[in-house]
Amino acid sequence: MRLQTKLLAPVVAFLVLLPIVLGVIVANYLTRAQEETGRRDLLTAQRLFQTSLDNRRHDLLVRFRPIPQTSAFIYPAQLALAASNADYATALNTMRQNLRNSLDEFHDDCQVIMFTGVTSGAEPIVVKGQGTGAGFAAAARPLYEVAAKEGDATGIVTLSNASYYVIAIAIAPNEQVLGVITFGVKLDVSALQQLKNETGTEIVLTGPHGVLASTLGPDTMLPSDTEQTVLVNRVHYLPLGGTYDEIGPSRGFHYLLLWSFEENLRMRADMMALIVVVSAAAVFLSIAAIWYFTRRSIRPLLALRDAAQAVGRGDFSRRVEVYANDESGDLAHAFNDMTNNLQQSRAELEKAVETLKATQAQLIQSEKLSAVGQFVSGVAHELNNPLAAVIGFSELLAQTATDEKVRPHLDMIAKSAHRCHKIVQNLLSFARQHPPERKLVSINTVVEEVLDFMAYEFKTSNIQIDRQLGENLPHILADPHQLQQVFVNILGNARQAIQGVRRDGRIIVRTRGTSIHNLSVEMIDNGPGIRPEHLTRIFDPFFTTKPVGKGTGLGLSLVYGIIREHGGSIRVESVLGNGATFIIELPVANQMGSASEPVRAPALPSVPSAPSGKTVLVVDDEEWLLELTVSLLRRDGHTPVIARNGEEAIKILGQRRVDLIVSDWKMPGLSGVAFFEHLEAVHPRAAERILFMTGDVMNDSLQEFLARKGKQCLPKPFPIEQFRAAVAAELATDR
Repeated sequence: MRLQTKLLAPVVAFLVLLPIVLGVIVANYLTRAQEETGRRDLLTAQRLFQTSLDNRRHDLLVRFRPIPQTSAFIYPAQLALAASNADYATALNTMRQNLRNSLDEFHDDCQVIMFTGVTSGAEPIVVKGQGTGAGFAAAARPLYEVAAKEGDATGIVTLSNASYYVIAIAIAPNEQVLGVITFGVKLDVSALQQLKNETGTEIVLTGPHGVLASTLGPDTMLPSDTEQTVLVNRVHYLPLGGTYDEIGPSRGFHYLLLWSFEENLRMRADMMALIVVVSAAAVFLSIAAIWYFTRRSIRPLLALRDAAQAVGRGDFSRRVEVYANDESGDLAHAFNDMTNNLQQSRAELEKAVETLKATQAQLIQSEKLSAVGQFVSGVAHELNNPLAAVIGFSELLAQTATDEKVRPHLDMIAKSAHRCHKIVQNLLSFARQHPPERKLVSINTVVEEVLDFMAYEFKTSNIQIDRQLGENLPHILADPHQLQQVFVNILGNARQAIQGVRRDGRIIVRTRGTSIHNLSVEMIDNGPGIRPEHLTRIFDPFFTTKPVGKGTGLGLSLVYGIIREHGGSIRVESVLGNGATFIIELPVANQMGSASEPVRAPALPSVPSAPSGKTVLVVDDEEWLLELTVSLLRRDGHTPVIARNGEEAIKILGQRRVDLIVSDWKMPGLSGVAFFEHLEAVHPRAAERILFMTGDVMNDSLQEFLARKGKQCLPKPFPIEQFRAAVAAELATDR
């Protein structure tokens, strides 16, 4: 038998059998992997589904809880409680009409609303929307009986044709239960579509008589077997059934989550087709190559075999010696070119992988910073309210204290509170995301803000900051937030470098004008310095000398890009062992040019004297701020009236006239905007005399509102003299 036949026969058989075996293995593996992935996704979707239902019930309870405590329900409930009252029928009619009005108001979110009195034997008053099934009152009875005892109750009940969120809230003014208002919110297809978007699965709700609602359509046919893969409407699904039950009187419902893997089946079929095509091509090319190689002499073949084995082990530097200028020589040249290209491709691939890892780490860090910014914004608002009380009461006590020994303590309290406020403001400034903007900026102001923000880090790292800031420096046209990012990055790198090598760290921050067209910012540290071979690459993307996982190498490249975008330059000077100096040159702004300034509220005037004996309505949900403002108003001879939310303030304005309104911006219930819009519509004169307060001083929408309406706003915390001056200015204004 010829050599070609001896080689081809077993090789062809192997190459044909290998794709078949590989295809079977891959198909089985993909099937198992798809089912395992689907089961995990279904379990996750089930948790999301039940959590979403719980959150929805809680949101509905929060939304509907204030409604039964309004006069529209309290008054007729009181009449209905006295069964012998001649107005009993009128009270029931009034209650029915008010229930209808509330149902019309919440028609998008509420399909049934019901009143149940506490009188024994009293029939519930049920008002239902179109398409609502019967039997709601009987099904919801256990829940509103719980609400009559405990104040409120929530759950889900299932009727013959639908499931409902049930929110039962007691009418209990002065802690006396007059009755229970029960709301029924239908769990319909639109609600299921929202849950589908959250879980990523099709959802089918089932009741005693079949399908209640389904994201697959009204004519959904349930499969008989919900344990294995099912086919619904010609689509393959993995099912997961369950029951949503509540601890207590709630009746709950059954549900079925369906995860479609139709797309995965198509992908598997495409992959198998690709394997067949590639395998067939590989078999054909292999047969041709073997036929060709067997016609060559043994020595080139052995050399090629050895070289191929080396490449298979990853040695792309291996080359084949060219023995002759014939086909074997051409093959040797081709093989050498291939290994050279593979070697280059491998190097490029490794570099691309490193770049991808660094980019991914940077993106993850950016997401973390974004989440921290949102968290800091909320915390800052919550801190500003108690800080306002601390500062205000400490200043008030300092002005009225007769014991001289107490005054230093009060001053220390006020100074500490002001320090906390400054820290909060710095956190807000650095944590918020800002759109790129260019405006006239004082470089010294930006540097001072950064140093104040990082003061604690420098202090704990035993690093002394030497500020050498030039005087009367011209302004520059820049984005202050981007410059803050530049200085924080450079100073942070300097702190890390110093911290690891010495305990007497020192950083000099110097600003000065270098010419009539430029000014410079120099940051000089006494750290270990930078190696000469690193100086030329320090601004390259992804270049870092930090250990793996400690840095991405993008910080200084971003710094370089920001400075170049501002028309400036940056360079570094360093001698190994003697620290490093970063020098930033920035162009001076053309003072005749325009710059975009942020919209701010008009500055609050300082008024030495003001009319007294005025009635001032104070609206705030913080008790200590109410106490502080009431004390200050009484001290100036005014009559304060307090309201703890916008709804209570509106009720007071309907009963009496006030000379000035001092209102918080963020309140439960009506917000500052909604409260002001109501005043403009119903009490336009009162809307003319309103002074806002807020702890959310960085809110862009607030700044825009104040500028548009021409209103004043006191940022919390505020000195008491600033509050008194603002109140006096508003009262002295002739409107």
